[in-house]
Amino acid sequence: MSRPSPRCSIPLLIAALATAQGPRNVSGGPLIPEQACYDVQHYALAITVDPEARTIEGVLAMRALATAESARLALDLDPALTARSAQFDGTAVPFTHEAGRIWITPKQPPAPGSPFRVEVAYGGSPRQARNPPWDGGFTWAETKDGSPWIATSCQGEGADLWWPCKDHPSDKPDGFDLHCTVPKGLVVASNGTQVGKPERRGEHVTWHWRVASPISNYNVALNIAPYVALEDTFTCIDGTKTPVRWFVLPESRQRAKRCMEQFLDHVHCFEEILGPYPFRAEKYGLAETPHLGMEHQTILAYGNGFRDEQYDWLHNHELAHEWWGNLVTCRDWKDFWIHEGFGTYMQPLYRERRFGRKAYQDEMRRQSALLMNRTAIAPRESRNSFEIQFGGGGGNDVYYKGSWVLHTLRWQLGEAKFFAALREFCYPTEAARKATDGSQCRFVDTDEFVALCSQIAGEDLGWFFAVYLRQAGLPRLQTEKAGGVLRLSWQVPGGLPFALPVPVRLHGEEVRVPMPAGRGELEVGDADFVIDPELRILMLRSRSGR
Repeated sequence: MSRPSPRCSIPLLIAALATAQGPRNVSGGPLIPEQACYDVQHYALAITVDPEARTIEGVLAMRALATAESARLALDLDPALTARSAQFDGTAVPFTHEAGRIWITPKQPPAPGSPFRVEVAYGGSPRQARNPPWDGGFTWAETKDGSPWIATSCQGEGADLWWPCKDHPSDKPDGFDLHCTVPKGLVVASNGTQVGKPERRGEHVTWHWRVASPISNYNVALNIAPYVALEDTFTCIDGTKTPVRWFVLPESRQRAKRCMEQFLDHVHCFEEILGPYPFRAEKYGLAETPHLGMEHQTILAYGNGFRDEQYDWLHNHELAHEWWGNLVTCRDWKDFWIHEGFGTYMQPLYRERRFGRKAYQDEMRRQSALLMNRTAIAPRESRNSFEIQFGGGGGNDVYYKGSWVLHTLRWQLGEAKFFAALREFCYPTEAARKATDGSQCRFVDTDEFVALCSQIAGEDLGWFFAVYLRQAGLPRLQTEKAGGVLRLSWQVPGGLPFALPVPVRLHGEEVRVPMPAGRGELEVGDADFVIDPELRILMLRSRSGR
């Protein structure tokens, strides 16, 4: 998800999210038995969008595999919409639609290991986004000439805001087919690859898009407008020729063209750091939207105006999610920092590679001013999408504290090992690195990253992540100088063990002071010294900075 703009008011944003009118739809949390009993294989959605009436009508077909016995099956669908009928393996079956869930009762429940198909017809007026993308739904906007300009955004709430699904991050379909019908003159830009040419029927046209890789439900996107397409080909780091397809408003064509070189450089830079663009067999796509942005897989939502031809932070952030969020995906929102913290940290990394170390440090200082430290950013217990960002006062820490944790981890591991950890977390095997058939995608969690970093470091780094991820408070460094000796000690919330070495500038050089058992010493004599001169460590500080 787009991180809050540097210019927006963070407290006001959180207040708006927490006090939005009406019951808030959320995604994830503990998985109920009626959904844990099946694994989604494929979704096919046929939907008609009426811009004038601001309504939708659709049929969702789900192919799934039963994993446990259950007399009922559950799908999620926002109460703003109406479920009209349900079928199980081609036969009409009883169903109810209550409090955002469709309960389906097959005559014969599927046996574990058996495939089945569910079909739901539904429609109505979908929830309108109040503050997209953070408070999502449908955005019904207009272009300058009065044409419809429509977009969906639903990461926090889940895709059930506009189509029936198993709304849980742990279950991604292996593929998705979208048939979207709109009035003629409008273009539908969506995920994956366009199948054939749009099919015209009278005053309407139907667009078919197919996703051939696993995709999170919230990443399925409708973008509808009188778009023009900018097309190119990008040569990925492995030599793959990947289609580039941008869908922009006619009045944005020239500005977008001027930004394309920069945006493609973002792809190139991230490939150098992390490995190949994950969805190179489909496309690198972008759709201009009336809201700020979202990481919709292979069709990034972009609403930042193509203003900055040198460094567009919004595109940089959303593109990073093609690796952090779309390639590797948290199976529970409790590990959401892997999406947002890693995605946010790619921005200073890009700035460092293209504009130098000072640009990196400036970005980290800017991020440090936005830390809140109100709650653990990677709790061990399951969380829904709202709880992980705003439970306990949450806020921006999954973005900015997550980024700072990686910044400090870089100091702990050293350059070579740190970047090896990033690459291997994206692509743990050479087969995954080469794959383009969807097998490169996988679910991950925080424990897996801790284990990987410990393996690469050659030591157990559980202490590092326990302090920075599993609880809210930051460590504080106590210092004392006596007899020409600088003595350092870590004071950590809850008395947790913490052995992070401390950088000290002495005689113009940076010295790494080991801190076994949280204590260390350095002979400084009468020389001047500076502790952590380049702000490498996430900690409480007495003055400015973190």
